[in-house]
Amino acid sequence: MVDLKKKDISDEELEVALLHKMFIMRAGVKRHIYESDLAKGFPPHLRKDIMNIAKQLYRKGLLIKFPHGREHVWQLNLKKIDEIKKKIEKFYNL
Repeated sequence: MVDLKKKDISDEELEVALLHKMFIMRAGVKRHIYESDLAKGFPPHLRKDIMNIAKQLYRKGLLIKFPHGREHVWQLNLKKIDEIKKKIEKFYNL
């Protein structure tokens, strides 16, 4: 489990925490997450980092974003769900 309260959190730990949150919320299977809600549940000092991590995951192809109304929504890329599960299982039990 990733400890979000410690000061030095690696990018990999933030990636896994975000992917785990989206996996639990079933974002991609039945739902999507609005961009304004993406950082909810994370400590306030990490919110800007979470948005940067989401953009990195988008570039890697693990997340999908598309316009919806006034803002973008985010989903897991179901074509790479096995790779996402492997990343999550390093820190969390599924």
